[in-house]
Amino acid sequence: CKSDSSKMIKLYADFMPFSEPQKELNVSNALVRMGLNIPRAHRMVTDGKRNGVEFDRIAPKKSIARAISQDPALLEPLTVKFAKMCRELHSTECDATVFGPVTDHFISIVNQSDDLSNDEKAKIVSFINSVPVATTCCHGDIHIGNVIFNTDTDEFFWIDLSGFRHGNPLFDVGMFYLCCMVSPEEMAQRLFHMNLESMHKIWEVFAREY
Repeated sequence: CKSDSSKMIKLYADFMPFSEPQKELNVSNALVRMGLNIPRAHRMVTDGKRNGVEFDRIAPKKSIARAISQDPALLEPLTVKFAKMCRELHSTECDATVFGPVTDHFISIVNQSDDLSNDEKAKIVSFINSVPVATTCCHGDIHIGNVIFNTDTDEFFWIDLSGFRHGNPLFDVGMFYLCCMVSPEEMAQRLFHMNLESMHKIWEVFAREY
């Protein structure tokens, strides 16, 4: 990435097809149309060999996870903010012409697994298909590391949107539960910079507010 004070340019490797940055630009535009607050993509760019996308640069910034790890007193207010953002996201109708169903994503993961028997796969897929269908937004990788905020303006943004899809919000909520309550200590420290006790407290606040 290259950047100046207000914009950031993300350049793809020279072997990547033009369609990949174009897809990222289209996805960004679709998310903005749906009302999501994200670091906005503006246009396609090139340095003559590589293609890429120009984005707004959010600076200075922190993720919610990093901010809580540095100041535990922020756990309550920032988790409340995160829960509010999740409620708003999960009440937003998704553009199904751009984003696929979250169920297809999870079924593909299950079917490609080498650790599950065919019988286990069938039972999990049956469970996935039993979840009530919805067409609202799902982040796909929802956790406190994937929300950043400008530390000068306190404006919050969703990031890491490659898994964005439509479907039942329970898939997102279940993923966040795994992050907070099931992840091992090493993973909590590596991804969220805090111990499991703090992650459990975050889940308690989130569950109450969501």
